Amino acid sequence: MKNDDAHRVWTPWPHRCLLGTRRSIAMSPCSIVDPQNPGSPNRGFLPLGTVTLARPATAAPSTPVVAAICVAEILGLAGFSIIPALLPQFIGAWSLTNTQAGWLAGIVSAGYMLAVIPLVTLTDRRPARQIYLASSALSALSYFGMAVCDSLLPALGFRALAGIGMAGTYMPGLRALTHGVEGATRARIAAWYTSSFTIGASLSFLFGRVGTLLGWRSAFVVAGILGAAGVFIACAALPRGDSGREEEPQPLLDFRLVLVNRDVLALIVGYAAAIWGCVGLRQWIVVFLTFRAGDQAPDPAYAWTILVVGAVINFLGVPAGLIGNELSIRYGLRAVASLVFVLSALAGGLFGFTAMLPFIAVLGLSVVAGFIVQGNFSNLTSGVLAVAARRYLGATIGLYSCIGFGASFLGTLLFGVTLDLFGGTSQLPAWAVSFGTCGFACLVGAAATVFLPRNIWQR
Repeated sequence: MKNDDAHRVWTPWPHRCLLGTRRSIAMSPCSIVDPQNPGSPNRGFLPLGTVTLARPATAAPSTPVVAAICVAEILGLAGFSIIPALLPQFIGAWSLTNTQAGWLAGIVSAGYMLAVIPLVTLTDRRPARQIYLASSALSALSYFGMAVCDSLLPALGFRALAGIGMAGTYMPGLRALTHGVEGATRARIAAWYTSSFTIGASLSFLFGRVGTLLGWRSAFVVAGILGAAGVFIACAALPRGDSGREEEPQPLLDFRLVLVNRDVLALIVGYAAAIWGCVGLRQWIVVFLTFRAGDQAPDPAYAWTILVVGAVINFLGVPAGLIGNELSIRYGLRAVASLVFVLSALAGGLFGFTAMLPFIAVLGLSVVAGFIVQGNFSNLTSGVLAVAARRYLGATIGLYSCIGFGASFLGTLLFGVTLDLFGGTSQLPAWAVSFGTCGFACLVGAAATVFLPRNIWQR
């Protein structure tokens, strides 16, 4: 029998199936295909004994391994939200305009945007583990560098390096964990991993308290130490297989075969809209609550309350993402994502008008809105893993993440520019229009997800 014929063998069941492909003859498990649903991820029994040959299955990582990598990710993000948490302090200390503050808060996403495509696409050629470890070390070093900055320009440089480091850890880590894992198991691993990003960003907000007590430099030193600890944990726990290595990888920066996939394109637009739609509540909430608190903002109790609310809003991305993911598995990604986008357009886009309400009401509504606008993070990421062609997976998630975090940078910057154009942080119309840009992004996301199939997990 020729090697080309070894992929499909007819033999009476339950005789032993012929094992072998061009790359391996023995030790390859048989795959039994259901003739009624040959594309099903859950292979069934074939009554007539039709057998197909497949690659060796890769076991899903154990729960302790997934948990350890999630912890490493959280530690590596210790410095991620320090700037948004202390943005009023940086505006005052360095005499920044709102536009400059937007650059400072968003430059991490810009660094991520520039580096994520080459770094994630590189996982089609090199083990994702190597890229993850080198990049996480770079993130830790960037926090120490930020601690010695005394003006905007060098701070922008070190924050951009932090974004580059994050580009080499976030999606490569996800690929290393989900390599060879299919179906709902992959979706749930992706949901927990992406939710850990939110946990890390939330806890990073609380380092603002270190900044208010000991100075922002101390906060970045602590973040650098925790980031280094995350490197050691990842080194010990990250799977050592050839996750992501393909025999015929796609050429770098060639995304034509990625973009012809209509589902991938819709999910990329949706992810960008989801991130843009929440930048007001994630990046500017401390400045907004400081504006609303007025003369009471310098009070230590009010300052701490504002930081806690900012951390809670970021942390709510965890239950919001997990619930959104489970609802999408049960009821379909298209229906759930579209509904969340519409609700986000209302809750986030109109949030600026809450400044007219009592301070305690603003705090409560900010938490509610923060939960709603983060409901589409995990499900969209799980969806793109499901529909992406295996050969182009690195390029697909690289482009997906690049455009998403590019939207984070542009959304954060546009928010600051809009504040300046409409009178600054002391003007209610400026806040209303700025949050309105986030609501418009959510409407774009709703329009994009309408084009998804009803149940993406069955494709």
